Amino acid sequence: MPEPMDKPQFDALMARHGLPLTEAEKEAIRAVSGHILAMGERVRTPRECFAEMAVTFAPKGSAR
Repeated sequence: MPEPMDKPQFDALMARHGLPLTEAEKEAIRAVSGHILAMGERVRTPRECFAEMAVTFAPKGSAR
């Protein structure tokens, strides 16, 4: 399980972005911050074209 951000680092990040959060909200977000950072790393990973399924469809022609 990913470790959450350090409290001082997290508090600085929230202050820099000016998010008005309660202490309970801050702790809830900080608790999952490790997962958020891990997800960000996976999203930013370059992938080849074969990593995604090719979803194609042929729409039916319009009836006249």
